[in-house]
Amino acid sequence: MKDFPYFFEEIYSIYNKKEYIHTDPIYYPHTLEGNKEFIAFTSACFAYGNVKAIKSFLTSFFNHYGSDPLRVKKESAGLYYRFQKKADVEYYADFMNRIYSEHGSIENIFNQRDTLEEGIDFFYETMHGMCSDAGNGFFFLIPNPKTSGAKRLRMFLRWMIRKDDVDFGLWDSFDPSQLMMPIDTHILRFAKNNNIIKNETASRANLTIVSNFFRALNAADPAKYDFALTRLGIVNSCKYRDCDYCVKCIHKKGCIFA
Repeated sequence: MKDFPYFFEEIYSIYNKKEYIHTDPIYYPHTLEGNKEFIAFTSACFAYGNVKAIKSFLTSFFNHYGSDPLRVKKESAGLYYRFQKKADVEYYADFMNRIYSEHGSIENIFNQRDTLEEGIDFFYETMHGMCSDAGNGFFFLIPNPKTSGAKRLRMFLRWMIRKDDVDFGLWDSFDPSQLMMPIDTHILRFAKNNNIIKNETASRANLTIVSNFFRALNAADPAKYDFALTRLGIVNSCKYRDCDYCVKCIHKKGCIFA
C-alpha cells in the first residue's frame, strides 16, 4: 500500500516554502503592498493558463488599477486576458470597488453564513445579484461552486484560511478543516493516475471525491499538501505515475509513484 502521508509530509517540507512562490499566483499577495485580500482574490481569479501569461497579465493589472480596491482607477487600461475582453476586465475592477465599498471585505460576505460551504454559495449569489449585466467573460472568473470544482475560488480560500510559510491565514472565521482541495490540472492528474477518480474533469463530483481522499489523510487540514503536490508537477515535471522522467527525478528514492 502506498504511504501517502509520509511522502506528502516529505514533499511539504521541501516545497512549501517562499522560495517557490514565484511559480504560483500567490507571488502577488506575498510581494505587493496593499489590500492583501483584494490582491489575493484578483490573483486567484485570473490564475488560469500558463504561469508566464498569468504573471504578465497580473503585473499589468496591478500596475494600472493598483492594490487598493477602494481606489481602483476608472480609466480603462485596455487590458484583456484570454476569455476576458477589455470590458470584462474593466467590469471586474469596478465590481471589486463595489464589493469593498458595500461590504468592507470579501470575508464579511462569507461571514454572513455559518459554514464555509454556505459562505461560498452566499458569495456567489451576492455576486450574481450585483452583476446581472456582466458578460460571460466576467462570470468565467467565478464559476458556480455548486456545479463545478471552482478551483480558483477554492485556492483563494486556502490562501486566506490556512497559515504557514506560503498561505496567509488572514481569515479567522473559518477553520482549515472546512477547506476542500483545489482541483487544478496537477491535482486532477495525481488523482486520476492513482485511481482516486475516473477522469480529470474539474467537476463538483471530483472535487468532493478528491477532497474526501485528502480529508481521510488529514481531517484537520485537508488542503495542506496542495501547494507542495502541485510543485511536483510545475517544478519537477512529475506525472504522478511511473514514467520515463522518473529515472532522473530527485524524489526517486522513496517515491510512491515509481
